[in-house]
Amino acid sequence: MIEQAKEYAHAGFHIIPMCPADHAGMSARHIEVCRSPGKRPLIRNWQNAGVPSDAEIERWFKKWPQANIGMSLGQRQGLVAIDLDGEFGRQKLEELSEGELPDTWQFSTPGGGMRYIFAAPKDCIVKKYSISDPNPDATHSEFLLLGENSCTVLPPSKHRNGGYYEWIRPPQFIRMA
Repeated sequence: MIEQAKEYAHAGFHIIPMCPADHAGMSARHIEVCRSPGKRPLIRNWQNAGVPSDAEIERWFKKWPQANIGMSLGQRQGLVAIDLDGEFGRQKLEELSEGELPDTWQFSTPGGGMRYIFAAPKDCIVKKYSISDPNPDATHSEFLLLGENSCTVLPPSKHRNGGYYEWIRPPQFIRMA
């Protein structure tokens, strides 16, 4: 995981360490307050973090050897993400894009969802926006736009269900196994 984190940083991503999906090595306090295992940033002021050095990444993984990799989003990074879960999320993206989605970075989430990452204009602030399935019986079915003060987990991070996030259309710099 540490080598992948370094590759992301070398490519200019504002990456951040995220808690392990199983909370391995985390404090009792963290476990008590964390509502998103595997997805919670482990450093303060992560929204303003820049591109970390190799030494900083090595410190993170020495302190949290099982950490996931995340990335801050928004104007500073110049990236936003769309997170889709369930059929409702997919249908909402189809409706909003009118079926015309530009080619972009894309990865699958272990819960059956998809994440798309897009470049955002540097002078544009994109706020977080979500639409959930109005069906009360629907389980985690939504369309989520992640922008300012948001972050995303990145492959090959581990999900709390035991699966892994996997690139479908990776940034060009990523070496696929």
